[in-house]
Amino acid sequence: MFDVVDFMEKMGGDAQLSQASDSELAEALAATDIASELQSVVLAKNAQHLEALLVAKPVCVLLSPPGPPGSPLHAPLPPPPPLLPEEEWEQYQRER
Repeated sequence: MFDVVDFMEKMGGDAQLSQASDSELAEALAATDIASELQSVVLAKNAQHLEALLVAKPVCVLLSPPGPPGSPLHAPLPPPPPLLPEEEWEQYQRER
């Protein structure tokens, strides 16, 4: 099934479709099985309404490779916290 997420992905990867006029976009949407309400939201370019209909939240993650050795971006990880002494561990287990 062709849905709105697939269409948006296709639109982002197709220069002609991403620069299409409203009528060309409407024609492309009409050729899909996307619900008419979603089609009208895409045509209106209303991202907030689309998020609400899809119950989606934007997520942003930045992954950066470490810098060269010796740089502040290549700092080692801090050591793990020390283990609890045996008595404290047993007390912790009993309280759980």
